[in-house]
Amino acid sequence: MKNTFATIIASLLAAQVLAFAPSTRPASLLARQNAPNSARMNAKKSNEDLSYIESRDMTREEMLELNAKNEEIMNMELNMMTGFSLVLSLPILYLCWVAFFSE
Repeated sequence: MKNTFATIIASLLAAQVLAFAPSTRPASLLARQNAPNSARMNAKKSNEDLSYIESRDMTREEMLELNAKNEEIMNMELNMMTGFSLVLSLPILYLCWVAFFSE
């Protein structure tokens, strides 16, 4: 029984040690795998037509309007998250009330 147990432990330890053994593949193969593909790197990127995108700077009034709208949305989300957390905590508060104030 002790011999079987020792054999199992030795095989487990050997398997763990082999996990950290260096690779047996040649270094040239590893270097080839990690090297960038020169054809892919030298390929010329096609020019994408971006003329359909309309871009311009926002005016001060537009920025203030967008900020007010975003602030309103964030406040609404904060209120909803607070309400949701209070609804979830009601059963816990009830159990605490019953535990401390019941006869």
